[in-house]
Amino acid sequence: MKFVSTAIAFGSLLLSVWQTQVGQAPPLQPTPLEAFAKMPATHIAWSNEVGRLDTSEAHAVVTALVLEDAAQPPDRMRGIRIDLRNRDSEDQVYLGEETLGVYKNALDEITRFVKLSAEDVAPGGCEYFGAEVFWYGHKVPSVHALTAAQYFIRDSSGLSVNAFKHTEFRFPHQDASQLSAAIATAIDQLKNSK
Repeated sequence: MKFVSTAIAFGSLLLSVWQTQVGQAPPLQPTPLEAFAKMPATHIAWSNEVGRLDTSEAHAVVTALVLEDAAQPPDRMRGIRIDLRNRDSEDQVYLGEETLGVYKNALDEITRFVKLSAEDVAPGGCEYFGAEVFWYGHKVPSVHALTAAQYFIRDSSGLSVNAFKHTEFRFPHQDASQLSAAIATAIDQLKNSK
């Protein structure tokens, strides 16, 4: 299980690095929630910050939200927006309510099954431990979504988040359970939102 999960996360990150090096990144399609959010008549009907990860290397703010199209009421969509920022880049990832359980379960899987520690990594090496749902095989991801893994380098470990835009957001000394908890809070709040 350790080898498979490590290979899954590592393969996904290698694919992202390879695309950056050859400069042939496919255009990413928005998630349905992102496409809806970018429509001219869409506005935020309700929102609430449900989690935050702040480190010296990166920051993430997770917001539960309900979007409404003023031109087509009562056209509404629910989900989360994750605002990601590091020294060099910023990104916003929108995940629809229907996918949140899958992401939460994948993050819980990373937390449950990670068996590595920074001491297990060779000097100068780097290891990733991810979940099967984030494995895309030889297929290049085409949707602006989210992937996550626990990373391990000799002197540190933490959560690595990527939205397929060739930027890795690293959160040293954090783990997948914190992002999972934010998503769980969002799921609960979205059930009760109007």
